[in-house]
Amino acid sequence: MDEEILEKYRKAGRIARDVRELGIKMIRPGVRLLDVAEEIEKKIYELGGEPAFPVNISINKVAAHFSPRYEDDHLEFKEGDVVKIDVGVHVDGYIADTAST
Repeated sequence: MDEEILEKYRKAGRIARDVRELGIKMIRPGVRLLDVAEEIEKKIYELGGEPAFPVNISINKVAAHFSPRYEDDHLEFKEGDVVKIDVGVHVDGYIADTAST
């Protein structure tokens, strides 16, 4: 694989890692899911990437792939929630995907 393509994957990976960690730090009781998702997507752009898919933040019995929408602005994290966060970033179409529980 050509070095330019590898560097795009690396950049996407670094951004994905950094915004995943940002999201994890934001998760605490009383914080809205939508605020976390919007902050992550904003930071992806600031760091030179684009979202590969909408940020997924799933709570408790929702196993995966829940993306908060504006209609979900009432959803907040609660003490004891099991939270899964999944972030995808692309740089010129080269994608990195990372998740954490």
